[in-house]
Amino acid sequence: MGKRLQIFTTFFILASIAALLSWHSSLHMSRVYRPIKVGVSAGPHFAIMNLVKTIVAKDGIDLQIIVFTDYSKLNGSLHRGEINLNSFQNQPYLDKTLEDHNYAITPIAKTVLFPMGIYSKKIHNLSALQTNSIAAIPQDLWNSSRALLLLEKSGLIICKRTTDSLRTLDDIVDNPKNLKFIQIDATQIASAIDKVDIALINANYTAEIGLLPTRDALLLEDIHSPYINLLVAGTENVNHKDMKKIITAYQSQEVKTFVAEHFQGTVITAW
Repeated sequence: MGKRLQIFTTFFILASIAALLSWHSSLHMSRVYRPIKVGVSAGPHFAIMNLVKTIVAKDGIDLQIIVFTDYSKLNGSLHRGEINLNSFQNQPYLDKTLEDHNYAITPIAKTVLFPMGIYSKKIHNLSALQTNSIAAIPQDLWNSSRALLLLEKSGLIICKRTTDSLRTLDDIVDNPKNLKFIQIDATQIASAIDKVDIALINANYTAEIGLLPTRDALLLEDIHSPYINLLVAGTENVNHKDMKKIITAYQSQEVKTFVAEHFQGTVITAW
């Protein structure tokens, strides 16, 4: 009996160990191999998402990053379920997309801002701007709207109230300094700064003329701008637990520090 009991006990212990190892292996596999596909545009969105990938891996999420060279395809891909999440757009862009397409996609978190700023080589303070000064703003609707909103924030103009963040020159109802506007392609405004009194330049074009947004802008968009970028998910996945973990990872101090150190004001965190 003693020998049989010993054999039974040994078998039971080995079986228990095997079951425990199998459970641990299954748990490990389930933690490590939960794929989430995220579409991004190239550049800062890709770099930041690479860091987020390393953070969420600790929670068992395999964040698979897909870079889209044509960002206009990102929302359609998300709607069709080819990806689970995307990171590239701001709210006005998303609003226009949803107006034009019946996509089941929903913003789930704020990410970063590429701040537009007011710059000048002629003055060091907006209070020194003279009457009849020339202001260069982008010519496309999205960026010209941003420019007019920033000029309105500065007090240089007043626009009529609208239900969205879009503005045109025709919406200006008060222009106390009688500013003269010229509209230029957003990619060319930085090179025209010497020819105007103020220029409204997107952050990603300031480096080419040696400007640092947080140092050189006379006025800079802040985190209350409607042009903050977003994480957007398929509507059916908005409350998925992994989405919440990705948001937490993205809006972490680790990411905030990374953005501040690597982009030096051309990208700022917006949460």
